[in-house]
Amino acid sequence: MYERKPESDEKELLDSVPWTTQQTFRGVLFTIIPWIVFALALTSLNGQSTATAKPLATGVDLTGAIVTFIFSVIIEGAFLIAPLYYANKAFRSITPHIRLALQALGLRSFSPIQALGWIVVLLLGIFAVKNLYSYVISVLHLNIQTNDQVLLAHSKNAPLTTYATLIAAVIVAPICEEIFFRGFVFAGLCRSMPVGWAIVLSALIFATTHADPGSFIVLFVIGLALAFLRWRTHSLWPGMMLHALMNGVVKG
Repeated sequence: MYERKPESDEKELLDSVPWTTQQTFRGVLFTIIPWIVFALALTSLNGQSTATAKPLATGVDLTGAIVTFIFSVIIEGAFLIAPLYYANKAFRSITPHIRLALQALGLRSFSPIQALGWIVVLLLGIFAVKNLYSYVISVLHLNIQTNDQVLLAHSKNAPLTTYATLIAAVIVAPICEEIFFRGFVFAGLCRSMPVGWAIVLSALIFATTHADPGSFIVLFVIGLALAFLRWRTHSLWPGMMLHALMNGVVKG
C-alpha cells in the first residue's frame, strides 16, 4: 500500500509501478494460459468449419456477428482483470486511487507530435518486416497458415461475422491488450530487469499469447514496437493507436 505523497513525487511514484515482478508473472499465468487454450481451440474449429462450410443466410450471419462481437468483448476484457486488480490494490489507501491506478498503467497524457513521429516510423518498420516475412515464405514455398488467412477464408462464408471480428480487433483489442501487455506486464518487468530485456520478454509473451505460429515472428516484432513506444512516450495511448492501425490494415 502507498500513502499519499506530495504532488512533486507523484510522477516518480507512477513511473515505478507499485505491483511487483512476482505479481506480474502471477497475473500473466492466470491470464494467458486459459486464453491460449481458448485461442488454439477456436482456431482449430474455424479451420474445420471454413473447409466444410457453405455461405450463411444473412439472418444467421447477423446473429453470428452479434454473438461474435459480444464474445470478443468478454474474452478481450479478461486481459483487464489482473492489471486493474493489482493497480487498484496498490493505491487503495489513497484518495482518489482509481485515477492513480489508471495512470500507473499508462493511461496518461503524452506529446502528440513525438508520438505521431514514432507511430509512423514503427508502422513503416512493421510493414517492412511483414512484407519481408511474406516474401521469404513465398520464395521458400513454406506451408504456413496464419490466423489472418483463416479469417479471410471465413469471410467468404460469413462476411458479417468477419466484420464483427474486425471491429473488435480494431476497437476492443488495442485497449484491453495494451493495458495488459504494455501497461501491466512490460511495466512490471521493468522493476527487476533492464528496459531492453523487459521489451523483449514482454514482446515474447505477447506473440506467444496470440497462439498463431504462422505469424509469430511478425507478432514478436509488433510486440517490440509497442513496448518501445510505451517506453518512449510514457503512455499507452500511442500504442493503442498503433495497435488499432495494425489490426485495421493487416486484417482488413
